[in-house]
Amino acid sequence: MVSAGTFHVVATELAVGTIALAGVMILLRLILSFRENHPSRLSELCDGTSLVCVVAGLCALPFAIITGVLAAPGDGLDNPLLFNKMLLSWVAIGLFSAWFHGRFSMGPNLWNYRPAAIIQGLIGLTACGSILVVASMGGKFSRGESLMGPLSKPLEYSIELGTTSSILVLIVSVAALVSVLKLMPQPYSMEFDGNSLLDSEGIN
Repeated sequence: MVSAGTFHVVATELAVGTIALAGVMILLRLILSFRENHPSRLSELCDGTSLVCVVAGLCALPFAIITGVLAAPGDGLDNPLLFNKMLLSWVAIGLFSAWFHGRFSMGPNLWNYRPAAIIQGLIGLTACGSILVVASMGGKFSRGESLMGPLSKPLEYSIELGTTSSILVLIVSVAALVSVLKLMPQPYSMEFDGNSLLDSEGIN
């Protein structure tokens, strides 16, 4: 029977690979949004590739998390590194979900409006950075070394929350989510008329 550790390796490679490519495409698309008045073929390629990679990464991440917990020695989350890995993984899932929502609801032309492009780019790059840190922590846990070097030292510690504190955090999180969904304006598909980029810069 194939072990959970083997499945974890496969799921992790798929997640990290697709998300790393998504990060490169998001960064390149953000840079192009500052240099182009009209989307080029390269811009469209970066946008489409990043969207596909983010969706693939979102599908692979839950499997990587679940198999990682099942493959972990002991009680699964008794190691601070493993706890922080799971925490950052769920943070990345939340950020990628927000990135996907913005891209799907507003369409590809959101990159042509500079404020939206900056926010979209920062969300995507932060999510990608979180996953790369998670991957580095996995190397620290399994092999005792990390590409982050001394920077990974603070990640070896975690804050322990009791049951009551965990429930309170969950309630606050759910309340915040419901509030955002109720109060935020309805998304719309952004139309680009060729002057949006100039208008966003205050140029007539």
